[in-house]
Amino acid sequence: MKIYQPTYVKNFQCDGKACGSRCCRDWRIVLDEETREKFLRLPADDRQKIFQHVDESAQAFKMQRSGACPFLDENFLCKLQLKHGEEFLTAICQSFPRVTYKLDAGIFLQAMTLTCPVAAIEILLHKEPITFEVVEELKARQVFDFTEKISLPAEKFLDRQRAAIKILQRRDLSINQRLENLCEFLGEKISVPVDFDEENHAAALAEIFGETYEANLTISKKNQLAEIYREHRKNILTQLRGNFSIVLENYLVNEFIMRCYPSAFAGDEAFNCRVFVTTYRALEFAAVLTTISRRRMTLEDFLEMLCAINDKFDHSRGGMRAIKKFAELHDAEVFYSMMIERGD
Repeated sequence: MKIYQPTYVKNFQCDGKACGSRCCRDWRIVLDEETREKFLRLPADDRQKIFQHVDESAQAFKMQRSGACPFLDENFLCKLQLKHGEEFLTAICQSFPRVTYKLDAGIFLQAMTLTCPVAAIEILLHKEPITFEVVEELKARQVFDFTEKISLPAEKFLDRQRAAIKILQRRDLSINQRLENLCEFLGEKISVPVDFDEENHAAALAEIFGETYEANLTISKKNQLAEIYREHRKNILTQLRGNFSIVLENYLVNEFIMRCYPSAFAGDEAFNCRVFVTTYRALEFAAVLTTISRRRMTLEDFLEMLCAINDKFDHSRGGMRAIKKFAELHDAEVFYSMMIERGD
């Protein structure tokens, strides 16, 4: 068995006190069958105390009114783990924030999600370009089977993925240049250069922003947000790219790995690259609006914003639906004109 993973995965240590056990609240914690069987083998009194907090119809724990898991104690520790051991954690709890993909019978790919603030710091503040290692022990119990999603043999898929990541890590190029090169590498090519359409770029992102936050924005409000973004985006994005260039690089690389691009969505590599780039542009839109609102953007603010918007992308069906719809509607030339800005 081979597990390919960024080297930062081995450095992760869960610290509930550092984030208030964020992963133990406001989530749907599914009770997998393996863990259920372990619970059923416990003494009757222990079983009763556990299953009174299980919603059988949803196959998940009943969260408290505060949103917290019923097994989270006042010290941000798991009562189940404290009393019975780590093996009594559900598969999702035991695996998080690791995200693991099965590429074939003996090859796996593992990364970490930015939804966990502790993992986010480990990933985003990594000063050197993210590198990879191969380990032989698969610790995560929750695994997503991608054997039918990838069209290449696993090793070749990983080689192609590494080549794409090298493009994202080219520090001699701007972020915009890296994204353009990535699109070309993954098959999104145009016959002649096209001019950047700033107006439609802003309008598309305002639409996606409204869907992501389920804001039900009026046309007037979307136009207003688009105009604000257009007015301030060059100055603010120049500052953010200058101040947080390594953070942005690590964000792009981690998202490329974590979402198993270019195979996370239906369609070919070029389509999935459109989704990847459009999602990043939506993040830029949110970053500009956040900076205007706060009037400045510290490193702590920036990390918090990245985690928050990433959480939205992970859990907002409307936002990802809008992004995929945008990717489906436009041919390569129109996509380039609205999402690929040359130069800066």
